[in-house]
Amino acid sequence: MSKYITPIQLRVARNVLNLGVRDIADILKVSKATISKAELGKTRDFFYKHSPALINFFEQKGIIFPSEYSIRYISNNLEKIDQTGNSLNRFQLISSRHVMNMSQTELAKAIGIDKGIISRAEQLLNEEFIKPQDDSIIFRLRYFFQQHNIDFVDQLSIFFKKYIDKELNC
Repeated sequence: MSKYITPIQLRVARNVLNLGVRDIADILKVSKATISKAELGKTRDFFYKHSPALINFFEQKGIIFPSEYSIRYISNNLEKIDQTGNSLNRFQLISSRHVMNMSQTELAKAIGIDKGIISRAEQLLNEEFIKPQDDSIIFRLRYFFQQHNIDFVDQLSIFFKKYIDKELNC
């Protein structure tokens, strides 16, 4: 388990829970600007000082950080899914989208689907699997994320080290 969280993990966890920058600022008793800067990696000691409180808060909400390159949603309500890898749940979708820092519109355009499909999928519960009428949409989403080095290590986790490494080596 990570001792500290990273800027990307903060942004992803916050968005998975539909929390704004102000919500996290209120929890930590800091300014909105401080949270925004932290998510951009433009603070010095923020994560050293605030990681224990953030880790505790997110854990109470069902989100843990197994490593600095992963995020996991804890749930006892996971539906039975297609074990062939042709499934994607709201947690995986929104987490992956926010790791890449993409809007719903940008993601929809990148894979050639209607933005409404992404929007509706992100209104589900985190552990609910996306079930579009066109089964190829799940394949296209998973393939797009995997091409951008985001791996789905299990049904409620994402791993993005290669994505981070790729971004740092540009």
